[in-house]
Amino acid sequence: MKKFYFLALILFSATAFAQNSVVITRVIDGTLPHGGCNEADGNFSPRIVEMYVTGTIDFNNYRLQAESNGAANQDAINWSNGHFLFGLGEVTDAFVYSVNIPEDFDTGNPFYEEGVLPIFTEMYPDIPENRMLISKFGISMNGNDAIRLAIYNGDNLVEVVDQFGNPFDVTDGSDFSAAWAYRDSYASRNNGLAANGGNFDASTFNYGGNDDLDNATCAEFIDAVGLGTFSTLSTTSFDAIAGLTMYPNPLSGNILNITSATNATKAVAIYDVLGKQVINTTVANQTVNVANLTTGVYIVKITEEGKTATRKLVVK
Repeated sequence: MKKFYFLALILFSATAFAQNSVVITRVIDGTLPHGGCNEADGNFSPRIVEMYVTGTIDFNNYRLQAESNGAANQDAINWSNGHFLFGLGEVTDAFVYSVNIPEDFDTGNPFYEEGVLPIFTEMYPDIPENRMLISKFGISMNGNDAIRLAIYNGDNLVEVVDQFGNPFDVTDGSDFSAAWAYRDSYASRNNGLAANGGNFDASTFNYGGNDDLDNATCAEFIDAVGLGTFSTLSTTSFDAIAGLTMYPNPLSGNILNITSATNATKAVAIYDVLGKQVINTTVANQTVNVANLTTGVYIVKITEEGKTATRKLVVK
């Protein structure tokens, strides 16, 4: 979130975004030639991990890592050293990209020098150079490889920030049976969902399906994967409760009244300016006890009969 005064414009999803956070938004197993849209060599580029930064993040100690081809148990998990993301520097409210430079199967050498992958820069010329890292260390995923974003102190893992895929769901490199596993395709995070801290849930992503990008042209590829379209706002239908009224506002007492045309039972969640949920309750009598709220600005999320609305609340 840029500033607290901007909070009134934010519609929180079930998982609210922290003030400074980063989330994996897209994972793409490309099927295009490395050298460009009109070239013929190679058919497995670009391999992309897209992330979105809310607030400001310094990527100095961040890595993207892959766990290839699954793991039978905890002891079998082997996360790669990964793609060190310090080259992104400090990023504020922007998409960033880790892009893999493929290797020649015969020599083991990358096809291009660091920072170069013609097919990617041809399709996405408007992505700033300081918002992408094109490298042989970029994640070379095959569609059933788990990927995680983590913070390290030297070689010591400090925190798993976000994760796509679960190694325990995959038995080997040929297993694409997991709900999140795909081949020659892509996965995109549902709008409005924050980082999972390593607790991956397959339902939080949408999937192109196996081989969805096979034989795609560059134009079809761009249209299908939709880089840069993730939104921190949920796609839930907001402000849809007929006759919704919340009062008093500003509030100086302990009771908040919430009424509507039907006055049906409502689920009420209240978030502070940092996105922390401070009240979560269900009300049938149209009143919410807010005695524990301190002076400040809050967002109230109200759900009634499957419809959702949000309101800003000022507590004096």
